[in-house]
Amino acid sequence: MAVAVEEIGGEALVVETDVTSDDECMALMDAAADRFSRLDVLVCNAGGGVADLSLMDTTPEDWRSVIDLNVHSVYYSVRHAVPYMREVGGGKIMVVGSGTGHVPISGVAAYAVAKAGAAHIVRVLAQELAADGIDINEVVPGPVLTDLTRANFTVGEPPPLSAVERVKEPKEVAALVGWLAGMPSRGPTGQVFSLARRQL
Repeated sequence: MAVAVEEIGGEALVVETDVTSDDECMALMDAAADRFSRLDVLVCNAGGGVADLSLMDTTPEDWRSVIDLNVHSVYYSVRHAVPYMREVGGGKIMVVGSGTGHVPISGVAAYAVAKAGAAHIVRVLAQELAADGIDINEVVPGPVLTDLTRANFTVGEPPPLSAVERVKEPKEVAALVGWLAGMPSRGPTGQVFSLARRQL
């Protein structure tokens, strides 16, 4: 990713971060603000879960790890990014969500609950940050080809669990995130922008 940014004339900083750690998220935001003298855009893209487990089959350890990755990571990241955005009079935050956070399906209980929690963080923060000129929205990409899904997904084809969906490339999601980042200050906030091909 850093190489791609630099190839088009941009400047990149890579900071390896465990986003389930409050301290490491603080160090990430501090490093970014120090390098670029400001922080304007935050994308909370970490996520994942325990596949094929009902709520009753999920262990407490499974449950905590999924909540940490999908909910606490958003909280920690926002908590340390917002002060820098306030310093410059505004900013944009995008939280990558999931359709299962809106319309749950059985078998991914912890993930569905966690993504619903992340979606509600967006709604709450949209109200709390409105006066600061910080817009926060949820992006629901639907199925995307990644290293984690490559064994089961083919770009352009439906994923195993939904005949109406289409597997997308990451650049399609990046285009939507980039569009939101470029919106005028005090634009849409607390909204869901979806690339899914099903009703949420």
